[in-house]
Amino acid sequence: MNDSHRPNDRHRRPRASYNPGAEGFSDGRLVEVHNQLANDKEEPSEGFSLLPVFVVFLFCGFGFWAGLYLTRNSGDFNPGSFDLDAPRAVADNGPKEFEPDPVKGEKLFVANCASCHQATGLGVAGAFPPLADSPWVAGNEERLVKIIIAGLAGELDYKGTKYNGAMPNIGAGLKDAQVAHIATYVRQAWGNQAGPVTDAKVAEVRKAVGSRGAYSPAEILQAHPLETK
Repeated sequence: MNDSHRPNDRHRRPRASYNPGAEGFSDGRLVEVHNQLANDKEEPSEGFSLLPVFVVFLFCGFGFWAGLYLTRNSGDFNPGSFDLDAPRAVADNGPKEFEPDPVKGEKLFVANCASCHQATGLGVAGAFPPLADSPWVAGNEERLVKIIIAGLAGELDYKGTKYNGAMPNIGAGLKDAQVAHIATYVRQAWGNQAGPVTDAKVAEVRKAVGSRGAYSPAEILQAHPLETK
């Protein structure tokens, strides 16, 4: 074999000589050979290592925070707690009495009414009358609930200004609770100071209204005249 292909002996690690000779190994020589073999052998690596204490405490703290957050913000894990249209809240001892919520009413108003009456309740001149500080929404709640459920069509004269825009029967497609929330919001926003409306009252008015068409301003005022302050 050509010597040029042999590895350079200078780069080889010198091997320990283990020839015991004729008299065998001495105790010192055995220790020397054992140490040499131990140094030549790679240290085995462990299959896993322990997590740092900081990481353990970090995970425990995160789990505690997550549990606390869910406890405070999950509505007792009742999906009905987040339903804007839920007419009643269920408790351990049975259903509670319905409570009109003007906050929910505002969201429903913006979605169903603000395009005409505006989010400010000021309406549109010549088309849709203002609801702000209006006797039309105060006083007897049946007037407002009937208009929401059945609608209002015909010329309306309010404070010397005529309005000709027709109001659709938006309440026909809403639940009693939704109508109650909207009516409560309108009766308590923009300077109005009227009482809340319950879902039971809406159900009562809806039954009386039936499937009739829109009211005229004269018809609704004949049944429910505006109260004077």
